[in-house]
Amino acid sequence: MPLPGKNDTLYLPPVIETIPTLVNKTGLWRFLTPVRKDKLSPCRALCPLESGIPLWMEKVKKGNWKQAWQVMERFNPFPALTGYACYQFCRSECSRGKWDEALNIREIEKAVGLWRQENYRLDRVEKRPARGKNHPPRVVVIGSGPAGLSSAYYLSRMGAEVTVLEKEPAAGGLLATGIPGYRLPRMVLEKELTILQDEGIIIKTGVEVGKDFLLNDLAANCEALLLAVGAGRDRRLHVPGDNLPGVMGAIEFLKEINLSRGANVSGTVVVVGGGNAAVDAATAAALSGAEEVFLVYRRSKEAMPAHPEEVQAAGEAGVQFLFNAVLDEIHGSLRVEKASFSKVQPSQRGDEIRRIPGEGFTIECQMIIAATGQQGSLPGLVPLPEIAAGKDAAFLETGCCLLAAGDAVTGPSNIASAIFGGRRAALKLAEILWETGDLESSLLPAPALKKGQGLVSFASLNPSLYPQQRALTHPQEEAARCFGCGNCHNCGVCWAFCPDLAIEYRNGSYEFQLDYCKGCGICAAECPAGVLFMEEVHRPGTKINER
Repeated sequence: MPLPGKNDTLYLPPVIETIPTLVNKTGLWRFLTPVRKDKLSPCRALCPLESGIPLWMEKVKKGNWKQAWQVMERFNPFPALTGYACYQFCRSECSRGKWDEALNIREIEKAVGLWRQENYRLDRVEKRPARGKNHPPRVVVIGSGPAGLSSAYYLSRMGAEVTVLEKEPAAGGLLATGIPGYRLPRMVLEKELTILQDEGIIIKTGVEVGKDFLLNDLAANCEALLLAVGAGRDRRLHVPGDNLPGVMGAIEFLKEINLSRGANVSGTVVVVGGGNAAVDAATAAALSGAEEVFLVYRRSKEAMPAHPEEVQAAGEAGVQFLFNAVLDEIHGSLRVEKASFSKVQPSQRGDEIRRIPGEGFTIECQMIIAATGQQGSLPGLVPLPEIAAGKDAAFLETGCCLLAAGDAVTGPSNIASAIFGGRRAALKLAEILWETGDLESSLLPAPALKKGQGLVSFASLNPSLYPQQRALTHPQEEAARCFGCGNCHNCGVCWAFCPDLAIEYRNGSYEFQLDYCKGCGICAAECPAGVLFMEEVHRPGTKINER
């Protein structure tokens, strides 16, 4: 091509003006807006403690055990105890179970609890004076079971001077006397009690209120009395011969075994009942020298209220199960010699028991253990109806606040529920003993969940980002399998998939830049935790706004 001459017109391309991306706010095209909102995970919804499982699980994933404990202790100050003895209700609906295998949450919780026991440090807090007082609030907790110890822990952290009174020679309530050592090692419980005492909580054993101390005398020397006396009294069988030597309640029997009082277990033992106490007693008898152990339950195996895990352990220990039968009479002259039973028609819990005429059997035995229910001593200890019903706190003439918590209020439950009851009681007493705003939020335990909080569904998760694999042995590796259902953990998946670069990482979290978001919804579809969803944009003057 020849070069242009002197008189030729030179062609120049038109100038195209470009607009910087930051000026071109494509977010105005958007009809849907991504919204981040934490939801309730299935595991947390089923946990009697309402524990923030996804929150502390994320810390374990990163190997940060200290932060995992700091998150967990607001919900549960004794993860080592629940890690051994909780029935793992949370695992039954774990979202991971719909992908490959449910997360072994209890083992991870146990690992955090044991880490804490090995690495705890005294964390002294400044004692806060009570209203109108010049000294820290003084609280006496009657009962050293999981509810009493839980409330004592939180009240002490908030600055109260706490004394725990226990009528048995060993502290721990049913943790020490009702749960066999094969389920909860005694050294784990003893370590927790040592930590509580190192943190300034006074625990006195062998002290019974009403016998060694009167309730009014205690009330005259403290600002609050918390009644956490549990439900540790056995119910009678109410059949002929139930007062013969050799007939014991399940709680009484387990207490004899666990406190090494030398319960004489030999020959054939019959346990009547189908709950966890019945199964524990039967297993303990089998492991303590009984030649044969029969557990007789009035309904089917499927209808047993005992946890399947414990039923399986009892069978492995040699316990023989007899279902759809009821005890009619206990026979013997000087002590138990045999027991007669009637067969009954199959029924569900709540249905009437119907004996089958002419069908029955007899078992020759040397011991009968009754596990047909437990009851508390709270109504006899406190005549005030509002306390006996566990509805509210009351104030005595001395100005002392009186409150009940745990199984004494709810009836027999489980360790996790009792710890939760103690936590709620501590929050209630905090409202009474301290002025609003007088306590740092970090010292307060987690409140109960609000009703109506949305439950994250499996359909809203994106499990494909996790390779399918079965449960792992190492706690940190197992924690890494957690989807983090319902809680944003800044994984960055939304940032990675956003086609408009409308998500930025600022101040430790990912934030939407809505000026540039076109509302495609890819971020919500890819979120592995299910915390993103799309909402319609409502702009004044638009048809969408007028719907």
